[in-house]
Amino acid sequence: MKKVIITREKKQGEKTARLLEKYGLEAVIFPTIKFEPLSFPVEKIKKADVVIFSSQNGVRFFMEQFSPDLLKEKVIIATGEKTGEKLKEYGIKEYILPDRYDSSGVAQLIKKSKKMKGKRIALIRPLEGLDTTVKIVGEYAKVETVPVYRTVINIPENREEVKKRIHSGEIDYIVFSSPSTFINFTKIFPQEWRNLLKILKIGVIGKTTAKALEEKGIKPDIIPEKFTMEELAKKIRQQADPD
Repeated sequence: MKKVIITREKKQGEKTARLLEKYGLEAVIFPTIKFEPLSFPVEKIKKADVVIFSSQNGVRFFMEQFSPDLLKEKVIIATGEKTGEKLKEYGIKEYILPDRYDSSGVAQLIKKSKKMKGKRIALIRPLEGLDTTVKIVGEYAKVETVPVYRTVINIPENREEVKKRIHSGEIDYIVFSSPSTFINFTKIFPQEWRNLLKILKIGVIGKTTAKALEEKGIKPDIIPEKFTMEELAKKIRQQADPD
């Protein structure tokens, strides 16, 4: 059974481990990030015509502070299927999904809609998020970012154990689901991260994450066309067992 390092936040990593099992893969949970909630101005949400949720975490941290009633009569955009599923958990069933599950896909969705021209849009995201949506939408609509949580480094307790398992050839793949999961991996192993990654096959979700690796001279081996963990798991399974 192929072994895959999952660098996501601990709870998400445990969920991903169950997904990998479905595809005959074994997860090695190695969370390089953790999340901290942020307070944010409710007035930006009240004034918005459209609210974008960039991730499941954005939904969770928003709902921990405010009721779903705050979103009544607003157009809701979920960046991906999993974000939409998280919204449903809070009773929000009406939302729009872009064709491509990333910030560029959301931006193009907005620009294609005549109804959104000139509207006020609140983008719910982590503090570290890029301003891709804001830049692409430009003058078409007024987008305000609303950071509801921040991502910080996490030093896993199994740091030395995982390093030994990589060097021994016991682990086959590593998955980075965001730029921060990769950046923090380089901080956890400041002297060794390049050598460790040379031993592993690397899977990433999304072009932004791929770009973060490429800027450090690392080329990912697997990037699914659909930016979901399940699609990445399928790709790993196919590569591990092409027959």
